[in-house]
Amino acid sequence: MKIRFTAALYAGLICGGFLIAPLQAAQVLPSFEQVKAAYVPSDAQLLDRHGEPLADLRLNPEVRRLQWVDVQTLSPAMREALLAAEDKRFFEHAGIDWKAFLGAAWQNLWGQTKRGGSTLTMQLAGLLEPELQLPGRGTSRRNLSQKWDQSLAALELEKRWSKEQILEAYLNLAPFRGDLEGIGAASQILLGVAPQSLTRREATILAALLRGPNAKVPVVARRACILADLLKDKKLCPQINLLAQNRLDAPRNVPRFALAPHLARGLLHQPGQRVTTTLDAVTQRNALGALSRIATHLRQQNASVIVLDNASSEVLAWVGALQARDADGLQARQALTQWWLPYGVEYGIEQRSHTAASLLIDANNVLDTKDARAGYSASVSSLRTAMQMRNSSALREQLRELIRTIGNDAFNERMRQLGLDAPPGPDALAGDISLVQLAGAWHSLSSGIGYVPVSPLAPDAANARRVLTPAAAFITQDMLADNAGGWRSSWTTSSPDGRQQVVMGNTDRFTVLVSLNRPERADHPDDIARSAQQLWKDIVGAIQKEPSRAPAAPDGVTSSIVVFEPPDEPVRREWFIKGTELDRVMTEALPAGARIRTPQGGQIYTLNSPVPPWTLQAFTARATRWQMDDNIIGQGAQVVWQPTAGRHRLTLLGPRDETMDAVDFEVQIAP
Repeated sequence: MKIRFTAALYAGLICGGFLIAPLQAAQVLPSFEQVKAAYVPSDAQLLDRHGEPLADLRLNPEVRRLQWVDVQTLSPAMREALLAAEDKRFFEHAGIDWKAFLGAAWQNLWGQTKRGGSTLTMQLAGLLEPELQLPGRGTSRRNLSQKWDQSLAALELEKRWSKEQILEAYLNLAPFRGDLEGIGAASQILLGVAPQSLTRREATILAALLRGPNAKVPVVARRACILADLLKDKKLCPQINLLAQNRLDAPRNVPRFALAPHLARGLLHQPGQRVTTTLDAVTQRNALGALSRIATHLRQQNASVIVLDNASSEVLAWVGALQARDADGLQARQALTQWWLPYGVEYGIEQRSHTAASLLIDANNVLDTKDARAGYSASVSSLRTAMQMRNSSALREQLRELIRTIGNDAFNERMRQLGLDAPPGPDALAGDISLVQLAGAWHSLSSGIGYVPVSPLAPDAANARRVLTPAAAFITQDMLADNAGGWRSSWTTSSPDGRQQVVMGNTDRFTVLVSLNRPERADHPDDIARSAQQLWKDIVGAIQKEPSRAPAAPDGVTSSIVVFEPPDEPVRREWFIKGTELDRVMTEALPAGARIRTPQGGQIYTLNSPVPPWTLQAFTARATRWQMDDNIIGQGAQVVWQPTAGRHRLTLLGPRDETMDAVDFEVQIAP
């Protein structure tokens, strides 16, 4: 009875039930345009300026599908294999292949195995209509009622859609394996081949998957070999078996593009999103290549790199970290010391408070003559020499005075105008800041076109502004320049513990910032500093092949010969803002260095009453005067003072009443 009932139903389908097909199917089937418009890839992509993929993120956990594939771009081998496997008479029938349908009906009645007999059009109808979809994504069969509706829908599809549209939609919606949907995902993720480049070897495997997407690998390979034999290419079978074994069950959630994963995580948020950046894939690869070449020497260290185009202000490379899983080191705010010094120098030159030839006294670096009775002398150098030697102690002392003169608020406002929204603080030593901010500020110093907020999408021209004067910026850059192997200018800063070293600098074409972190058990901070500087040079060499040229002097800048007496520094030609020129610098006019030995600054002294007098001592070889709070208490290398309770400031004055050293301390007297 069951067999006769089934046969009767099939006979009914054949004999005339399709007369009502248009009425029912027309109510549920969308147009081709609607289907294509509703298609959303599961992945979002980050693209470079030329449209080349830099990174991808899967943002739909339910299904994995890539960009829609135009059937006209599909490889001929895939089209041939698909039709041979699924619908030989696709271009001849009107939705139902009656010959295949009757053959399947007969085999399902009397044979040992089951056949579906569905055309590509019928399969597409099943994919489009939710009520016709298989519950197990191709692992179970439709009942007769669903088969009836599927056939009606196929007839209607053939009336409304072209054959090419049916083929294209089917290939983009068909399930292939696991959660992979569509020929794009199947070919690129499973086999690592673009749909346009599929050969017969790959095409037979993909076509075999359509019959059983989750079949075991040997089953898929056997079906693909049968299909290759059908296509008169039986010799492909060993290659098919090997490819199926190696690829079908390989991990499928590995990103296909990983040039800029950190930036992708910050910019991609929706499935199907395609974001075009200003990055250049070639520059990004060159930066990554320079990192990979020293990766074995970095051990557990981590590195970040950003490259800006000086002329356009565009971001050309963005490497957040060596490992994709690590946080983006370019955007994280962190404590760094002395990053503000070049901008303090530029501001001082701009304000005409000093020049590149001005002399600095390092009050914290007194030179030991190894004979205390002979006294001590201060370390003296010009601003240019201090900058080139990275003598931050002398620079800090000089610039502290400058900042106190112009006011902290004015200097901090200058920093904010440069995008450095972490003020230096009371001691002008450190502030939490991001490497992206540092790169933007350095670009303003190096490019001469003003400050432009850094963005990997497009330069923020609306908020561009002129902050630094070209003349002062030029002189500051020149003091930090190195002409070995081409002109370049750079400055190094670090974290307070020295474990992170940041080199920011530029050539005539690019602004490059490199950050290098060392592990806990790494060597001395000087080693990581040298490694960071070498990495910076390697990246510059990788992205710029031609020699960098020194910038031309802007208007308002002049040069003249400077002589130092005594000749502690060689005669040289120096750059000046017009009106600040020097031709002779006299170091003998400077007072000898001096430093307070006792008391110690920052100390709280608890004394028992009665309190004996103190002898205050200094390292000095010249006549000096001592000032306690507002009163002069004596002169010479030492002086006697009777302590009094309270907070005190002790100052050591030079021959011209200039401050040579000062300490703050507190005295508490117990009753």
